Amino acid sequence: MQFDLAIIGAGPGGYVAAIKASQLGAKVLLVERGDVGGICLNRGCIPTKAMIASSHALAAVRAAGEYGIALPAGAAAIDMRKVQERKQAIVEKLRGGIAQLLKGRGIELLKGSASLAGNGRLNVDGAAYEAKNILIATGSTWIKLPGLEIDGRSIVTTDEALDWSEVPGRLLIVGGGVIGCEFACMMRSFGSEVAIVEAMPSILPPIEGAVSRLLARGMKAAGIELFTGTTVERADASGTGVRVALSNGKELTADKVLVAVGRRPLTAGLNLESCAIALTERGAIKVDAKFETSAKGVYAIGDVIGQPMLAHAASAEGIAAVEGMFGKGGEYDAHCVPNPIFTTPEIGCVGLTSEELKQQGREFLTGRFPYAACGKALCDGETDGQAIVHTDMEGRILGVHIIGQDATLLIPEAALAMRKGLTVKDLEATIHAHPTLSEIVSEAAADVFGMAIHKVGREQKR
Repeated sequence: MQFDLAIIGAGPGGYVAAIKASQLGAKVLLVERGDVGGICLNRGCIPTKAMIASSHALAAVRAAGEYGIALPAGAAAIDMRKVQERKQAIVEKLRGGIAQLLKGRGIELLKGSASLAGNGRLNVDGAAYEAKNILIATGSTWIKLPGLEIDGRSIVTTDEALDWSEVPGRLLIVGGGVIGCEFACMMRSFGSEVAIVEAMPSILPPIEGAVSRLLARGMKAAGIELFTGTTVERADASGTGVRVALSNGKELTADKVLVAVGRRPLTAGLNLESCAIALTERGAIKVDAKFETSAKGVYAIGDVIGQPMLAHAASAEGIAAVEGMFGKGGEYDAHCVPNPIFTTPEIGCVGLTSEELKQQGREFLTGRFPYAACGKALCDGETDGQAIVHTDMEGRILGVHIIGQDATLLIPEAALAMRKGLTVKDLEATIHAHPTLSEIVSEAAADVFGMAIHKVGREQKR
């Protein structure tokens, strides 16, 4: 049987691409060796955010007195078994929903390991299939650190940490990127003593420097130890925990060590050489603007093609790739992909940072507005944070970076503004409801030219 499109991998890139292709009238084969939804749904985004939601609920109960709510002493306690039950129920519900969507669209879902066989052919566990187009969406896998071997018990990745039924007393996280920082904030809320070891000079190294510094300050205030510019030289696990030697000469002990130094494209077992598919220096599959590889009719999306390694980017790439291969356009703008980070407080970013703009030698203007000057933030008791807007000299938006409550919900407005080539005047002139946190975005936009209403700042002529 020949298909119009065969997709390897049913994560947020693959299954979304399958549905889009079906909407366009294509006969689709979707191959997945694990569960539909991929790492994101089953071992990443969704289970992590379900557990983070529990940590937020716990924090809210602990802070109830500040809002005039009296509770018995010691009323707030975490039950990790119930946290796990809730998390798993959410994952299973979403997984079942995706399966129903695929079935409703007439997409053939095949469980197995697929590899390329050349000339529009796939091999799935020994069985042959043919397709006019093939889309690789196999995602990524963990980067391993030499000398820091994962044993699944004391030294783990989030694959194991997401199933913890008890809160570790002392947790050492190796890697201060998105995953490491999200887990640090969550596990600290649950009661762990947490330390992060990060090789770069700051946590969240690709993020706007001012935002990274604000997060670091908040994490330290919460009792999280940060060892930046530091690496792990040795980790010795025993029955009582892990002893870790750091490059700064310190030695730490922990009940658990979580290794979260990032992920790399997963291409093993795909038999890419059968189609002479080219890779980048970092091992990602090379693609063109239409997501086609060096082999005609073979496409790739998501983590397997490298950064930004975000689920929503994979979905958008999948839609663009499918629309392109079936002659329906295929619009995708890599510069306008928002990056949500579910730390405490949240972070939302899109576009260029001040550091990147300086490296490029570009002139730019910056507007800022603090959460502490927003009425809704005060009402919510969430005054830590700020919005930062970078523009060119004419006010066209180049990047927006927000740290604070619901930053992940505020950032899509900025992404839309950038995608449509809007200026800060457009953002400022858009009426934002009061009292809402969205006012922070319009005030930061106005501040680019010194015109924020609720901030005394520099005066600049438009």
